[in-house]
Amino acid sequence: MPPNLMILTSYFAIEPKSIRGGIGYRYVGLYGSLVKALLNRSPESKIFWYSHADRCLRFITRRKTLKSRSNILKAVLGAISTTLKNRSYLVVVVAYPYAVPRIQAVLEYILSLLALKVVGVGRVRVIVDILDPPVEADYAFSEKEPSILPILYHRFLDILTLKLTSSIIVLSESYRQYIATIYGISKLKISVVPTGSLVSYIDYNPPKSEGPLTVLYSGSAMKVKDVDKLVSTVTNLRECGMEIKLHIAGAKLMDLPDYVYVGSYDWPSFVKDILSNSDIGIIPYPNRLHFSYTMLSKPFDYMAAGKPIISTDLEETGNMIRTFNCGLVARDWNEFELHLKRLYRDREFAKKLGENGRRAAEKYFNYELLAEALFEKLVKMFRSEN
Repeated sequence: MPPNLMILTSYFAIEPKSIRGGIGYRYVGLYGSLVKALLNRSPESKIFWYSHADRCLRFITRRKTLKSRSNILKAVLGAISTTLKNRSYLVVVVAYPYAVPRIQAVLEYILSLLALKVVGVGRVRVIVDILDPPVEADYAFSEKEPSILPILYHRFLDILTLKLTSSIIVLSESYRQYIATIYGISKLKISVVPTGSLVSYIDYNPPKSEGPLTVLYSGSAMKVKDVDKLVSTVTNLRECGMEIKLHIAGAKLMDLPDYVYVGSYDWPSFVKDILSNSDIGIIPYPNRLHFSYTMLSKPFDYMAAGKPIISTDLEETGNMIRTFNCGLVARDWNEFELHLKRLYRDREFAKKLGENGRRAAEKYFNYELLAEALFEKLVKMFRSEN
């Protein structure tokens, strides 16, 4: 019997128009696809989605979504009660750390984890999807070291959450190794469900055969992400006579030259108007632990659209690009510039890399397929116990 499902997130997002950055993409891509897979296979299953942004619980069926005000503890106890009454099973997916409410309500979160562990014993399994380990993310996005109190607070929540969970999902093999080592957790408890793409929503549009080259960076324009070095590299090539345009799809948080086009878009508009008209997808991030170990969301949209990727030498992203031969990896910014020159001059090579990326996105990084695989794993989880 397929289990009931509860999802705990920062906000509710199940349709592409609701995507807000990489976190929202995971909500819509993996969790939304998982909801649809469960409803298709088992219409009688109960689905609960709690978001602490609006403190609302949503009860989702094939035909409608009912919303009611609640705190996280009340929502969790209600899902447990419904499951036990129906003599069913409950899988709870915690989008960590974004499912954690503000510090004033963190006690509710802790009590909710304890309730899932104690009250639902035997019929509840909690899966923590670690999207961004908070301390590591703080170091990656900050120009200076975070203060000690936030680090201690986040480490406490890390330990509590991971110890009370049944199993853990991470985005990459690197983070699987890292989490197991840092927290002394068996690797058998941790599995990889990578970032993916909503491939069916993205048309294949290979790079142009000639003319100006449009380079796309999907993300906020921030020096901490080495966007200043990307801009400097493109500027150098433009001064050499190359017709290269730079489009940044994200927030403008630094000064930029007039030739750089910057804009923020909802995801469907980004796919239709920006991604489709670009030629190359760029990842400029510095080789810090979080950027290097995580599996970013942007390369998979680039791949799904048939765009070759140029990336700095991040461990997981670099390995993925090399494995599927869908782009070029630069050891430093001099090599990054050489890669841009090569793809500018050799459009057939750029097109071939993009074709490889599209095939890989369809076969290995399609969120609908990833959700189906996760669904089968959840069903087997309870079958093995009974």
